[in-house]
Amino acid sequence: MLLTSTLALIALATPPEKPRPHIPADQLNDIATILAHDEGWPLGDPDYTLDPMHPDTDDGFDSIGIYKKAHLVRMYSIDRTTGDVVDFLRGCQVFRFEDIKSFQLKIKQQSQAPALTDKQLAAKAGCPKLTVVNTRWVH
Repeated sequence: MLLTSTLALIALATPPEKPRPHIPADQLNDIATILAHDEGWPLGDPDYTLDPMHPDTDDGFDSIGIYKKAHLVRMYSIDRTTGDVVDFLRGCQVFRFEDIKSFQLKIKQQSQAPALTDKQLAAKAGCPKLTVVNTRWVH
């Protein structure tokens, strides 16, 4: 009984983990534009737009979608502690392009969080596994 009470007090005394601040909208847009270009999405076409997503609950990711004529075709969700970018809505994919590595390093340094393995990132994104995207594929 005493042990249970002590553990309960310790749990209550431990401050909750402070969530990382959201990525500014302009930076989110910049990263999405870089990735869209890397993949080959024609963002210069007026049928394509970028739109930040605003979920009801904070899952630790900031997300932005690529829409073609108002239909979601790709989602980039950035882990605010590691800078890892996944699409867990359209196929459980992780993006590994060279030109976002400096952004990811900066996020990791700011958060002082350890890097996640692919398995840990997949679990955080709610995916059984992640497929790596690192080449242009949209033509």
